[in-house]
Amino acid sequence: MKKLIFTVLILSFLSGCNTIKDLANVQKPSVRYSSMSIEDISFSDVTLIFDFDVTNPNSFGVSADQYQYEFFINGNEFVTGIQNEKFRIANNSTTTIQVPVSLTFSEVFETVSSVARQDSMAYRLSTEVRFDIAGLGKQRVPVSTQGELPIPKMPRIELNSFEVEDLSLMGADLVAAFRIENPNPFGISFANTFYNIEVNGKDWLNTTLERNINLNGSESDLITIPIRLNSSQMGSVLMDMLRGETEFEYHLTGSAEVSADIKGFTGMDTISFDRTGTYRMD
Repeated sequence: MKKLIFTVLILSFLSGCNTIKDLANVQKPSVRYSSMSIEDISFSDVTLIFDFDVTNPNSFGVSADQYQYEFFINGNEFVTGIQNEKFRIANNSTTTIQVPVSLTFSEVFETVSSVARQDSMAYRLSTEVRFDIAGLGKQRVPVSTQGELPIPKMPRIELNSFEVEDLSLMGADLVAAFRIENPNPFGISFANTFYNIEVNGKDWLNTTLERNINLNGSESDLITIPIRLNSSQMGSVLMDMLRGETEFEYHLTGSAEVSADIKGFTGMDTISFDRTGTYRMD
């Protein structure tokens, strides 16, 4: 019986020595930036996913009870966040944590006005993971990363010209030309482009363009649409044109489904346009 008790004591002592040795060799986990992916991007907003690898070099598991982050644009703090959901990293293993960051471009432009004139913006993400480790207590491990993020700019649609092909007391045959410009360094595509145009308060055009339009980066295209108007549709504009009047007020509205050749831009983003002005015919 005494021999059994002695053996148990020896084993307990050795186990305690191992525990003390483990605690003496305890190391702080490391956090390393892995990658950034654009989960979703449009002309209005973007969602980014940052991956960080958390490595536990110890022979026992450790818990992370919080991470927080600060996101900077062109050196300006833009958004902060904190996550209190606990996760555990097993002994001698690596776990990936994901930090999502969502931005609305209109808010970005309001905060950092210079960004609105750029094709991309510089970002920096500073993250800190907090661990609760036996033998060390609460430990904070900071890590940061930086890079460039593209800024999709809305395409521009403008009235370019009216050309009169035939004019009489019965009405007129005209050709309306619209210029579509892509201000981005990447390609974009238009589908189901709808136009409505009023001249001096009269509805002259209400149509959807049947063909798709593809524009390379920094490219523009001229779209021509024939218009046939009778005298009632033209109203007083007809008599003004017959008298040689060449200046008219116009209101151009419409919409288009636009896609962009950029990673993370999925599906079609419906944009609208609304332009008013004075047009002078030659």
